[in-house]
Amino acid sequence: MAVKFFSNEWASAFKEEVNKSSSYKTAAKGWKWSVGLVCEAEPDKHFPESKGLIMDLFDGEARDVTVGTVADAQKSDFVITAPYSRWKEVATKQLDATKGMLQGKLKLKGDLPTIVRYTKASQEMTECTTRLQTEWPDEK
Repeated sequence: MAVKFFSNEWASAFKEEVNKSSSYKTAAKGWKWSVGLVCEAEPDKHFPESKGLIMDLFDGEARDVTVGTVADAQKSDFVITAPYSRWKEVATKQLDATKGMLQGKLKLKGDLPTIVRYTKASQEMTECTTRLQTEWPDEK
């Protein structure tokens, strides 16, 4: 069953998928920072308000993944911000998240060298999103 992008159900399914991934567990060994994703509103794409996704990630495990406000997400150690359509490109593997940050397509607040060191973990998280049956607001 498809779940709405950036909904509580999607966050829960994403956490479950990440925790099932042995590739993520290995690639994220040593990671000890929270990550906030900010998805900026694009009303013309039926994503009317900006939202945050807060990920409590630690040493290869997603301890918690929740949807919150932009302000909640911005309290994280690392914050990655992009409009809805850019996040959709990442979640559907049209854009590699690390390359997107290096190209300025995704805005990063945090230490880029640390993120780059964990590129494989980031790529596996993207793989996890592709395994979710996602209901995209602009595809209704």
